Amino acid sequence: MNDDNMDSRDLSSFANASGQSNQPSRPPQGHALVRPTSGVAERVIGAQPVAVYRDEQRILQKLATLAAAAGSDWFYRFPVRKAGGGQDFIEGPSIKLANDVARIFGNCAVEVRELDVGDAWVFYARFTDIETGFSMERAYRQRKSQSSMKTKDADRQLDIAYQIGQSKAIRNVITNGLQLYCDYAFEQAQNSLVQRIGKDLPAWRTRTVEGLAKMPVDLARVERTVGRAAKDWLAPDIARIVAMMKSVADGMTTTDEVFPPVQEVAPPSQGSPSGTADAAAQDAGTADPEKTGARAPGSAEEEGGEDDPVLIAYERGRQAKAAGSTAKALPGEYRSEDRRAEADAWRSGLDGKPAPGKLV
Repeated sequence: MNDDNMDSRDLSSFANASGQSNQPSRPPQGHALVRPTSGVAERVIGAQPVAVYRDEQRILQKLATLAAAAGSDWFYRFPVRKAGGGQDFIEGPSIKLANDVARIFGNCAVEVRELDVGDAWVFYARFTDIETGFSMERAYRQRKSQSSMKTKDADRQLDIAYQIGQSKAIRNVITNGLQLYCDYAFEQAQNSLVQRIGKDLPAWRTRTVEGLAKMPVDLARVERTVGRAAKDWLAPDIARIVAMMKSVADGMTTTDEVFPPVQEVAPPSQGSPSGTADAAAQDAGTADPEKTGARAPGSAEEEGGEDDPVLIAYERGRQAKAAGSTAKALPGEYRSEDRRAEADAWRSGLDGKPAPGKLV
């Protein structure tokens, strides 16, 4: 009988289940299914024996093959503000690239633990190469207030910010621990996408414009950011736009940050730093005359034609000339075939020619 009770206690302890005996309760023994997210994680010291050692040449071949299929999934592009004013863009490998590179590289481990510091989380991500024993740890601070999408659900936004921070921490440690392989995969993905677009450029232009409309975002804003009209986009231009759209879809940035509204890019009234002169000039070329309050001699309003779209376009061209714009700054709404008269009037204003219907 005693042997039966002993076997029952042993089986209960092995299964991590609470027994029915009169013995004092104690913490379950055995395997833990959940690891703590904070504190010092266990570290593998030194190289470990593995069943199959990696082949570097084969890794590069696999990365090149997958890059052709991954395309924009393997890199991102989003804007950052310059210290002296203006905007620049950052490109780099995505979290999907980092995960795939680590998987193909093999015989490695990535661990993440998180510390809550009040208004932010600090994620500590560690990469370990089991074959060589190399280990690297990097910290990433993610603010809880980051807003990546328009939603009134504060809890959902907090969850999204947490996941973004965790993904960035993992991406950062992998791209630093496996820098050579990640750079190679990034370049292969970029080149493959550009080549793919170049083989069917008209179709890609159409699909990209349709995709932008679904976001939705005004095409004129995208054209201002790229610096070319949609009909003139080249394969590298479309590849960059696709990457920017992908960064918005992944929650890395917002539509307004990637394709700034007209009034948010160095308005002429604030003055334009040297690095943003072109953006300010284009703002003037696409500004609404009724909002600017301009009353230039010979303007559409002085001519009594404030409701005439052709004269309004001419006045906008005059303002663009005053701001130093070029013909490339033609407002996007005038680029369609049915508004050619307004486009011609805008160019006349830009070139200093007489207003339509007015003699010299």
